[in-house]
Amino acid sequence: MILIRKRSIGQAHEEVIREIAKRCEGNVRVTEDGEYTWDPEEPICIHVEEPFSEPMRSGASLFGEKFSEQYQASLYTITPRHNDGTDAVYTYGNRLRDYPRASIRFSHDAENKKKRLLEGLFRKIGYVPAESCGTVEFVGDGNSGGFDQIQESIIKRLITNPESRRAISITWFPERDINADEPPCLQIVQALIDKNKKLNLVCLFRSNDMLSAWGQNAFGLAHLQKYICDQVNQNRKEDQEKISSGWLETISISAHMYFHRDQLELHLFLEKIKTGELFSSFQRR
Repeated sequence: MILIRKRSIGQAHEEVIREIAKRCEGNVRVTEDGEYTWDPEEPICIHVEEPFSEPMRSGASLFGEKFSEQYQASLYTITPRHNDGTDAVYTYGNRLRDYPRASIRFSHDAENKKKRLLEGLFRKIGYVPAESCGTVEFVGDGNSGGFDQIQESIIKRLITNPESRRAISITWFPERDINADEPPCLQIVQALIDKNKKLNLVCLFRSNDMLSAWGQNAFGLAHLQKYICDQVNQNRKEDQEKISSGWLETISISAHMYFHRDQLELHLFLEKIKTGELFSSFQRR
C-alpha cells in the first residue's frame, strides 16, 4: 500500500500525482473500457490531517470553485430523478441519503374482503403469504422512499453512542451494480469520534481516478464530514462537549490516472510540482 500524509487536500492531491507519475511512467495499463492508465497496482491511502486547511484545491486542477461547491452538495443531498432518460446513473447523495429499499406491490384481485384484510395484517408483521400475488420493486435512489443512511446509520448512532464503530454507510446496491457498466466508485463511508472529540472520516473507493476525480472527491467528503459533525452537535445535550471535524482518510483500492485522456491536467500538475520542488531546492541552499 502507498501511504500519503499531508496537511491539506490540495497538498495531498499534488503528492499523489507526483507519486503515481514517478512509479508508473512508461508502464501503461489498458482498462476494460480501452482507456490507457498509469496504475501503481497498489491501494493508495491518503491521510489529510486538516481537510479545511488551505489549499483545499490544487491550483493545477481544472475544476473551479463553483463546480466544487455544486459537487460537494451532491454528496449529502438527494438529487430527485426525472426518470426521463436524463438522470445520472447514480449520485453518491442518492445512494447515501435514499438507498434503494425493496417494496412489494400487491394486486387487488383477492377473492374476498376477508382475505385482503388478513393478508394486510400479515404484511404489517413482515410475513407475506405464499399465495399472495405481488411483484417486488425498489424505491429510493432519487425517487424517495429509500434509507437515509447518513441520518439513521451515522448521525443518530453517534448521537446515541459517540464511541460507536457502526456509524457506516454504503453505496453498493447488488441488484443494480453487479452487472452495471458504471457502478459507484465510492463504496463505504465510516465516521468515528476519537478521544479528543474529533469526528474523523474514513472512505473506501473500489476505483479512483486520482488525477481528475480525487481532489473533488476529497473536497466533497470534507463537507460531508462537516455536515455530519454539525448535525451531531445540534442534537447533543447542553452539558455535552461539542465535537469538531478531524482528519479525513481515503483508501483507493484501484488508484489510477488517465494520462492520455487527461494530459492537459496532468501537464499542469507536473509543472506545478516541478516548480515547487525547484523552489524547495533553492530554499535549502
